[in-house]
Amino acid sequence: MTAPQLPIARIVPVVAHAVAVFGDEHKASHWLSTPLPLLENRAPSDLLNSDEGIQRVDELLTRIEHNIFS
Repeated sequence: MTAPQLPIARIVPVVAHAVAVFGDEHKASHWLSTPLPLLENRAPSDLLNSDEGIQRVDELLTRIEHNIFS
């Protein structure tokens, strides 16, 4: 049995936020696919399959955008 898929409309704003934060699609794509210690060594894109994961990635992008560390 596969996990339910979220509508693409829930994921697109997070990807757009990443592009806005990093300045271009290539940098955003790289960040989204890179495992991060802050996410228990998971890539942000791995978390985009749940509402909670989307929120966590979006909050992390906001912290990066506003230079909020920790």
